Amino acid sequence: MKTDLECIPCVINQTLSVLRLAGSDEYTSRKVVKKVLRKLEDIDYGASPAVNSNIAYHTASEITGIADPYRESKIRDNTAAMEIYPQLKKMVQASKNRLHSAARMAVAGNVIDLGINLMNDKTVDMAEVIDEIKNIPLARDDYDTFYHDLEDSGKILYLADNAGEIVFDRVFIEQMLMMGKTVVLSVKSGPIINDVTRADMGQTGLDSLVMLIETGNNCIGVDLGHASPAFLKEFEDSDMIISKGQGNFESLDEIKGKKVFFLLKAKCKKIARELGVGYLETVFMKSKYYGQ
Repeated sequence: MKTDLECIPCVINQTLSVLRLAGSDEYTSRKVVKKVLRKLEDIDYGASPAVNSNIAYHTASEITGIADPYRESKIRDNTAAMEIYPQLKKMVQASKNRLHSAARMAVAGNVIDLGINLMNDKTVDMAEVIDEIKNIPLARDDYDTFYHDLEDSGKILYLADNAGEIVFDRVFIEQMLMMGKTVVLSVKSGPIINDVTRADMGQTGLDSLVMLIETGNNCIGVDLGHASPAFLKEFEDSDMIISKGQGNFESLDEIKGKKVFFLLKAKCKKIARELGVGYLETVFMKSKYYGQ
């Protein structure tokens, strides 16, 4: 996926959001914004929006000296999600198709995105998330293809997205584990927005259920050019890849030779166009190059 001009204001808004969260003073904030604007003059429009969005967070971290401004927010969201985890499991266990229900729950969990919510001065309401799960409509649902190919897949690489959301992923992952599948969970090697890292896994209990693999970087989405050899090996060895969230979609929408499923909510109009759905609609869809 390529960067468009409409992505530029988004990078600026992300810069302002992270500066607010970090409590940056006026002088420092102006210094960060000035440097971000300079970098935006020479961005690679052939790169994904995820790659170019790194400019906002890496520049802010470099100048403010705050490596993980989302740390407290991640703890809060994981705590809140774990409080409703038993309820999430009961919802799946009561459904007629537990795997499909768990997959839809993982999609619904993608509404938890502080990077988007903070831009709009919103907070996450877990009660609203539960309501959305119960009746979540999928604009595209490729579950039948997913289930058919999952039966023949031994190892699944699961690309995690945000804190809080990861608890919803746990319910989905547990269903695949009960089917005898091996699930390798990918997390970031360092803080970037509210994406999960190995340090965040203790709250979720996933570190005791699956193998964790770090990407080798603290970049939004999947940056294969800067990924660790260990991550690249798991990427190549996997029979199927489950990709959560916008950043991962932006990075992998043109990947060929792998069976990739995208689970996300279209939180911007460009993403919606790329997915072929309406703005703010949700999908569980296979890659356009699926299996090619």
